[in-house]
Amino acid sequence: WERGAGYTLASGSSSCAAASVSVYLGKVKSPVRVSMPGGELTIDVSASGEVRMEGPVASVMSGHFSSEFLEELKKVSG
Repeated sequence: WERGAGYTLASGSSSCAAASVSVYLGKVKSPVRVSMPGGELTIDVSASGEVRMEGPVASVMSGHFSSEFLEELKKVSG
């Protein structure tokens, strides 16, 4: 579940968090394989707490920004 988006097939940040806590608590050893409906990730948690996520990627959309949108973006971003 992702706030603002609802149900998702996978979540990298959730996978990293769950794997990190599991390693920290000594429940599993790194690397951790996390399986979700959207696919599988491998999460490596180092002794210093650095987290690395590996998994497949896929393009889910392509598009372009209108010139009007880009102009508005410039106004609000300073």
